Amino acid sequence: MIKILFTALMGAVLFFIVLSFWRCVRHTGKVAKSIRKILGASFVTVAAHTATVWSPTLEVALISYAFYFLGLTWLTVFILGFCKRYTETKFCGKPVINTIYVVTIAFSALFFVNIFKPIIFSVYTIPFASGMFFVISPTPVFFVHLSMGLAFYAYSMIILIAKIRQTTPFFRIRYYSPLFLLLLIVISSFVYGILRIPLNFSIIISALYAGFFYYELVTFVPRRLKHRTIGRIVDGLKNGIILCDSEGKCIYLNSFVRTIFSCTKDTVLRVPVINSYLEFKKAIAVSNTDSLIQEFDFEKDDVHYALKFSDYVINENDVVIGWYILIEDITSEKKQIYEQKILRTRDNLTKVYNKEFFIEKVEHRLKFDRFTPYYLIVTDLVNFKLINDLYGKSVGDDILMRIADSFRRFCSPDDLYGRLYNDHFVMLVPKRHFHEEAWLAAFQKNMSYMNNMSYTVIGHMGIYEIDDFTTPVSVMCDRAILALKTIKNDYRNCFAYYDDTLRNEVLKMQMLMNELPKALQFGEVVIYLQPQFTKDLKVVGAEALVRWQHPERGVIPPADFITIIEKINIISDVDKYVWECACKKLSDWKKIGREDLYISVNISPKDFYTLDLYEVLTGLVKKYGISPSRLNLEITETAVIMDLQNQVKLLDKLRDFGFLVEMDDFGSGYSSLNMLKDISVDVLKIDMGFLQKSQNDKKSRLILEKIIVLAKELGMKVVTEGVENVHQIDFLSEFGCDLFQGFYFSRPIPVSDFEERYFK
Repeated sequence: MIKILFTALMGAVLFFIVLSFWRCVRHTGKVAKSIRKILGASFVTVAAHTATVWSPTLEVALISYAFYFLGLTWLTVFILGFCKRYTETKFCGKPVINTIYVVTIAFSALFFVNIFKPIIFSVYTIPFASGMFFVISPTPVFFVHLSMGLAFYAYSMIILIAKIRQTTPFFRIRYYSPLFLLLLIVISSFVYGILRIPLNFSIIISALYAGFFYYELVTFVPRRLKHRTIGRIVDGLKNGIILCDSEGKCIYLNSFVRTIFSCTKDTVLRVPVINSYLEFKKAIAVSNTDSLIQEFDFEKDDVHYALKFSDYVINENDVVIGWYILIEDITSEKKQIYEQKILRTRDNLTKVYNKEFFIEKVEHRLKFDRFTPYYLIVTDLVNFKLINDLYGKSVGDDILMRIADSFRRFCSPDDLYGRLYNDHFVMLVPKRHFHEEAWLAAFQKNMSYMNNMSYTVIGHMGIYEIDDFTTPVSVMCDRAILALKTIKNDYRNCFAYYDDTLRNEVLKMQMLMNELPKALQFGEVVIYLQPQFTKDLKVVGAEALVRWQHPERGVIPPADFITIIEKINIISDVDKYVWECACKKLSDWKKIGREDLYISVNISPKDFYTLDLYEVLTGLVKKYGISPSRLNLEITETAVIMDLQNQVKLLDKLRDFGFLVEMDDFGSGYSSLNMLKDISVDVLKIDMGFLQKSQNDKKSRLILEKIIVLAKELGMKVVTEGVENVHQIDFLSEFGCDLFQGFYFSRPIPVSDFEERYFK
């Protein structure tokens, strides 16, 4: 009975060895190869020992025991080889390995010789458990073999122990299991030797050792290490992970989650924010929609997080076995979004709303609040450019930032404010919050530090009361700025309101702006001529001035539409139109024998940049067949001061062609004398306006005299414009002035009136 039970047990062990060998065949590599060798030796050992139990004769028992010890011998060698390869140690050098193989092969040969001559052991029978069993009687050579086997086991354990000492604690699990099994084999072998029973149950441990190596070291240990490694990696992430099974029970969470929520696997799903998110996800599942938001943001200890239901975990059969939640630290993203919003919505210097975002905010406010009376207020500083010139841009920037700080401190939560451009700020204020005295006091208090610089900063406010919520906000700003302009040079009044008078002016300007392009097209814009005389009252020429002959409003003076021309950027088109009218008229005069007259035309500053002046002007005189000396070109110092070098070259080129160049409004600028040094002109036009208030003063006479003398010495003719009485003609003639122009002689008149009056 004992033999049958033992055989059944050995059969099970053999089946386990065969199954392990078959599964191990699928793996490649040196470790798997070593395990297959151990499994093969184990199979021979177990099968041979089973044969010894059922040996019928002494000869069969000798053969069975020979294979049994042969398998044990190679098992110890293969275990040693496995330990060397598994630990990748260099503890065993090639000479040692070669010696081990030589000794093992020698003993293998002796076991086969022992079948015929008992060199290592002999066999005899003993009774055991109601049966007869063959057992060995060892010789001294057997104990040498036994010592060799134990040495191999000891060598293997030393290799494992050395590797354990060299390895970090995290990875030592790889070597604890084989070391423990080796100790168990040695101990069981000693017990078998002491008990001296015919049935060696210790070989079961040896056989299981190989199978265990496959399942433990090739499968389970790497898997545990992978899980532990992944766990360590996941624990080191700066994001949180919560893994749940298909029933919703938490089976894993990393240290990030444990730290921020102070929770465990059992309590994490009870954290309020996690629980709220899960309830939200259940609602999505019930509604069966993907349109709802898939993230849930929250803030904890000034750190922003995002909860994301990443995905379900599905097995190879597409069955959901779990799901997980990611918790990401999105503080940097939030900060970046905020900074981008600041860049998009804030003024770079003052950090208040920029123009575009202020308009957007006001539009939103007025869309949903049409019952609160509001003021839209635009502010600016008087002579802010002068502050930058006197004290530098840094002081100017400091003033602008102080103004922005005033808004932050003084404005209520219902107020909106921003910066339009330069020193212009804008506010939307409920009418009930605005009190002139309070705002003025706050501004003066904030700017009081400038008193130490002996400069008083004066602020102006243009105020538009919003009465039509459909008006574009940009138009509201324009109306407030229009009110602001009415007190531009007023140092006593700081507040100006947009009223009906300004409204009418705006409507008038808008109407003219719409009609002006058509007026050019239909010839409503014409030239008037203001004659120029010698001191003998002889007319020698005229200045061409533009007028608009409106079919309904009559003649519109240039003061009413020149700003419109500049605003809609057609000043160069108008100038070209005037030049062509002048050239055509000179051509008509040439045909009737009045080639002695000239016409002076104005060249605007923009013409230098938007037109090819040389080509246009020379083309016109060629087209109408007139002398270029009959078309005088009037320039101002502001027309050339921005690009002096290139403009001087252009003027010299025009003069070489035959045009006469006049410097208009001499004395009205700041650098007129300096301009005379750089620019060659033929005619100097003196503006009488800058001396009108003191025309009887000796200083006036002295200044005019010196200017005229200077012009003469530079080879220029002198024209004085703005002459209003005979007294001015007398003393100007005395100083040497050549020509005169002004209301004393004639106002600008239509061309037909000029011809009728002076051609007779």
